[in-house]
Amino acid sequence: METDDYSVWTAGGTLLLIAAGVTPAQRQAVLDSLLYCQLRANKVVGSRFLDYPPWYGRYRKELSERGWIITQFFHDTQSAGACSLLAPIQPLRLWLDSQFPSADNVIEQGLVRLNRAQNSLDGFRGFTFEGSQCGTRLALEIGLVHPGPVINLCSIALHTSEAVERVNFEGPLLARALQGEVVVKGLSAQLDVERFELQRAQLRTLIEHKQQERGDLLHRVPGDAHE
Repeated sequence: METDDYSVWTAGGTLLLIAAGVTPAQRQAVLDSLLYCQLRANKVVGSRFLDYPPWYGRYRKELSERGWIITQFFHDTQSAGACSLLAPIQPLRLWLDSQFPSADNVIEQGLVRLNRAQNSLDGFRGFTFEGSQCGTRLALEIGLVHPGPVINLCSIALHTSEAVERVNFEGPLLARALQGEVVVKGLSAQLDVERFELQRAQLRTLIEHKQQERGDLLHRVPGDAHE
């Protein structure tokens, strides 16, 4: 796995690292699917920040209905009181690295690229952070995409009393600031291409329309990775 052969994309609240061997058609299927399923979960359940488990359940259901065959599922919930210092992105990196050798290095390179692109970072934070001076809710997902296409996704949802401007993906959060539960979910899935093709054109048209309404829904983060 070459860590510099991945392009970096954001699709709503998901940061995606897409391998060079993924064809443009496969990449578009991934981007459109993930964004559409997030939008559907928002519409049916409501904000991901308020109650993440039912939101995620709908998100996963929508993925299955778009032709994604889920081959593995991971779930962990801990009381905030049971946590020590926690960097929000840490559990995601650990689980994804357990699925692919060198995944952690790929994620690190993707984060470096994201942090260097202020417009991309600001847009992505708008989908993953909600808060004020009184506290912050975070719902963040990271995914690796390989030819097939095959996806490995891991997400975290948490609530901290820290002000939103003081919270980031990689900075540790004090346990005493965490509230409620820390929820981590992961899945692996492969696309049934024939099934997806039946709805590809309709889905693409819908996503293009949504992009016109809000231009930061899908975004390629600048960098040197091969297209």
